[in-house]
Amino acid sequence: MVLLLVSPLKAQEWKVQITSPLPNSIFGWAQNAPEISLKGEFLKGEEKIIPKQSEVARLFLTGQVFSGGKLIDTVPMWDDGTHGDEKGEDGTYTTLYRPPKVGEYQVRVRAQADIVREGKVFTREFWSDFVAFKVVPVPYARITQPETGSEIKGKTTFRARLLVLEKPFEERDETLKASVKVEGEGWRKELPLNRKGSLLTANINFPKRGTYRLVVMVSVQKYGKTLNNKSEIVEVRVTKLGYFWLAAAAFLFLIFLALPPKEPPLRYRHHLRFKGREIVLEPGEKKREGELEFEATLGEKRVKIKQTSGDKPDLRRQSSPIPQRELELKEREMCLVGEGKLVYERAEPLREKPKFWHRLLPNTIWRFLFLVLALLALAYWLLQWHQFAG
Repeated sequence: MVLLLVSPLKAQEWKVQITSPLPNSIFGWAQNAPEISLKGEFLKGEEKIIPKQSEVARLFLTGQVFSGGKLIDTVPMWDDGTHGDEKGEDGTYTTLYRPPKVGEYQVRVRAQADIVREGKVFTREFWSDFVAFKVVPVPYARITQPETGSEIKGKTTFRARLLVLEKPFEERDETLKASVKVEGEGWRKELPLNRKGSLLTANINFPKRGTYRLVVMVSVQKYGKTLNNKSEIVEVRVTKLGYFWLAAAAFLFLIFLALPPKEPPLRYRHHLRFKGREIVLEPGEKKREGELEFEATLGEKRVKIKQTSGDKPDLRRQSSPIPQRELELKEREMCLVGEGKLVYERAEPLREKPKFWHRLLPNTIWRFLFLVLALLALAYWLLQWHQFAG
């Protein structure tokens, strides 16, 4: 015999408790309506009731969702490991609920229990308190580049759009954070995204060939709570190594070659005149003329003169009466040799013809700098190639 609302059962012994959502929870509506886990328990005192393991023969829990004071949805709840239920027959009833639109909601849970007392079955209904929650629109990302299934190079520009309820989100929000998570081939990395209006961008360097999955993580604060959401996963195939750093190395090396190298050192051919006769000395040359020996310097306008014979020194400067055996003349200077005059008439500048490899020498500051930069760019590309090919 089944009796409804029979007095021997004291209602205060039993209660329905909602464990999810928590009161005043906030849920974000991103690409789709949020999936809200409704969880409830039927208790006697503080003991959770499991049918057939207690005096309750059968138990049904149902979630009721209200909006604006009106009942808009009724959803059954399950304790069988399905519909979001983590473990069957543990006394926690669960269902997954998607609200129809953004807004404020209230939920309560109804329990219908068949309770056995003294051989009789009493069917009773019990109600939980109302729990309020709110559903608010939040920005989310949609990946626009690369497209899923595409083949890309080892370095690519990643792009995504920020949307809210399918419209571009360009408002300034200091709490908003966005990053792209890249996973694949034993490699995982999360990169921050640069935002300009609704556009999100990042440069991604993949370490080697293979299949990678990309997903954008967006978090934003609403009513003091942080709401997180993920974009759809884009899967791509990396097949080629990028050549940016190799091209950069070549470009920097061309600049190095184009920069003028340091000129070869300046040398001098020395022209002297003695007793009406011209004496020509090549750079660094030594030459004897009678009792005089001449030694020309390489890069200076100077000639050394030495008297190699005679008992007494016979060289003297025009401004000094003291004879010497050795002296040095600079351009346009003269000296006396006995009664004759020796004049250093002029120094003829000469440039050494550069060797073919002269343009490969980093012999100026700028050439050294660009050569180092070119080598660093090449080394970085080779490192990428080694990792990429490995």
